[in-house]
Amino acid sequence: MTIAETGSTAPSELSISIPAWMQAAGRIILQLLAVYLLLLAIHAYLGWWSPEFLDGRSLWHFWFSRMIVPMVMLGFFVSFARLLPAGAMLGAGLLFVGTLSQIKKDSTGEPFQISDLFLAGQSVHLLHYVYWYHWLLGGLIIPAAIWYAMNLRFRWWSLPMALVFVALLSTYRIQWVANWIHDNSWWIGVENLTFSQAESERMNGLGTHLYFSMAGLRLKTYTQPEVQQAMAELNAPKPPMATAATGTKPDVYIVLGEAWWHDPDDPDSPLNQLKDAGFTESIAVSPVYGGTTPNAEFEVLTGIPIKTFQDGIIPYQHYIQYITDSSRSLPRILTERGYAATAYHNFTRRFWLRDQIYPKLGFDDFVSMDQMTLTIQPNDWPTDEGLYKAVLDRVGNGGPQFHFIVTVQTHGPYEADDSDLKGHEGVHDYRTRLDGAARALAAFKKELDSRGRPYALVLFGDHLPGLRMHQLHDGMKSEQDPRLHQIPVLIASNTDKPQDLADAIHGRPLYCLSPMVLDWIGQPVDEAYINYLDASCRNAEDPKIRPAEAVIQNQLFTKDPI
Repeated sequence: MTIAETGSTAPSELSISIPAWMQAAGRIILQLLAVYLLLLAIHAYLGWWSPEFLDGRSLWHFWFSRMIVPMVMLGFFVSFARLLPAGAMLGAGLLFVGTLSQIKKDSTGEPFQISDLFLAGQSVHLLHYVYWYHWLLGGLIIPAAIWYAMNLRFRWWSLPMALVFVALLSTYRIQWVANWIHDNSWWIGVENLTFSQAESERMNGLGTHLYFSMAGLRLKTYTQPEVQQAMAELNAPKPPMATAATGTKPDVYIVLGEAWWHDPDDPDSPLNQLKDAGFTESIAVSPVYGGTTPNAEFEVLTGIPIKTFQDGIIPYQHYIQYITDSSRSLPRILTERGYAATAYHNFTRRFWLRDQIYPKLGFDDFVSMDQMTLTIQPNDWPTDEGLYKAVLDRVGNGGPQFHFIVTVQTHGPYEADDSDLKGHEGVHDYRTRLDGAARALAAFKKELDSRGRPYALVLFGDHLPGLRMHQLHDGMKSEQDPRLHQIPVLIASNTDKPQDLADAIHGRPLYCLSPMVLDWIGQPVDEAYINYLDASCRNAEDPKIRPAEAVIQNQLFTKDPI
């Protein structure tokens, strides 16, 4: 009897029928695994999760804990398209943002944060830090976006589902969520490293770092009794009140010297010429290195230490909506004493949102490059001569004036030159531009002397130039080397004694400068925080001031400061 006769089926012809839903589920699982591996690889690449970096660490923190946020991000994109194009879109987006973050770190030392989305107009100023491989990686977002758009689909559940994932990605702004993550970081393996946002980005991965960066947008509001109590607890001994000037008030010029640095290993520093021009030199301590100018500027204008905030916060950027028109800043204090306060910057008005922040700090006017005749260098940064001319054009014969001047002639990056020694690339370019900037400052002082109006002139460097290899070869090997934050302060006056201010500010943080300048020009201020700041800065070279949040609210974020 044959097999055919019995109606049986040969073994080779046997088949198993797999339900359609199982086949679809299998495809989804495989696609999900592929997307997960893609996102993991992108995070490993962006964070340089090398074998040396991973050695001794709990690996499940990398393949699980630090991939939760990226998978939630994936959920948002899946709400409107199929899994593979959604994964490609997210992956390309992360590469794009990661590339922007690397460029920002090269120029400012800080990684990309969510709030940078509101500063897109400034991105053009970072083009000198962009190389061909940045364009290549960032450009992957174009084909990914096309593929994603071709696979868009909208269902009744698409928008609600997307909103759920957006809500999940916003939960770090909820205090108890942030507290839970912090309290359990020892086992879940993710933690917002507030002391170093760059390290936090690498450790947690880009996706989780962006999730954490939402915290920078939170600001607690204190009640009036809480503010009063915090102000009353400013218990530093009140300093002897400086003698108020009785004669003509001097015009005050405070200049931010972009990346000005007196290289201790350069016996022929371009700054030496300023001693012959009548300047007295001192040193102070900047809160930043190589970039993030507005944080140094913020300390000088407000007297608030930037280290009071979590690492990575830029008040001009993060807290602009909170700073009020009543903030107790240096320009406002001087305008209350009859000064006309004007800010100047030989670059775009919007750079670091100065066009919005300066009016809130009390400046009556802001003169930018649009109102100046400038010489543009090959690197697109203007020289400073036109900036000083714009200031001199506004020096009048009326009442006292406060001029706050932000320069850019020495702005990085610095191009390598054949005359540079190996390991010191960019030094010749930097010194050449610093020499030009110093000559412009000397000429500016000479013109002030010729006009005869009483004046007090102070220049402070905002940070050292980003010549890290040069500084490394000069012995500054540790990132904690205090010399990486020591910046020059140059002082001149035709009425007051420059050495008095030079001695007072020597070795102090930049946030000590404003009360000392007020005392120096004979315009002391009898206010709780200013007195506390003045006394603390005079009592110790490093006063380590960290005012309570309620005090900062009083100084910057309230309409009715105490």
